[in-house]
Amino acid sequence: MGPGMMGGGMMGWAMGNYPVTPNWGGKVLNYADAQSYIQYGQTHGTVDAKANSVTFTGNNVVINLVAVQPGFEDQTFELHGLTNPTIIVPHGASVQFNLLNMDHGNNMEHTAVITRTPPPYPYMAMMYLGPPQVQPMPELPWRSDGDVKAARYAALGETFVATESGEYWYVCPAPQHAQEGMYGKFIVR
Repeated sequence: MGPGMMGGGMMGWAMGNYPVTPNWGGKVLNYADAQSYIQYGQTHGTVDAKANSVTFTGNNVVINLVAVQPGFEDQTFELHGLTNPTIIVPHGASVQFNLLNMDHGNNMEHTAVITRTPPPYPYMAMMYLGPPQVQPMPELPWRSDGDVKAARYAALGETFVATESGEYWYVCPAPQHAQEGMYGKFIVR
């Protein structure tokens, strides 16, 4: 899967504590753009709500994951209205793995690292996860305003090829986030 997927790469995120600004280094979305991002993500993949999973098919997969979508529990990822779903992609697919951070407040930066290390995760998960299987994204800053409709949101993506079948985990490595449940299973088959 791209640089290292599966294998190697450095833990390439930097810790910060700031709301999104126009020059943060990634995409900045307004509320309407964030809603379009979520809607687009809901049109890709097949949902099994009972199994809490989303299965993708084809050679080109687009995953629009959300960190702490308003109305959902804190320290969770959302996709297709599911919380921390198992994501299943086909072996050999080119995967565009996108993340939108809708969280707000002090220390609410998020990212997603794909790793082979299963839960449970300690407070400092980033020290426990080992080398990522996909080059990680930088942490996405938190939304710019407490009012979700007035806020600006950070978004970023990473593309990789799912070259190794197996079971992985997507995890937010920020201190305490994975420990509190911010992770889900990622399967390549």
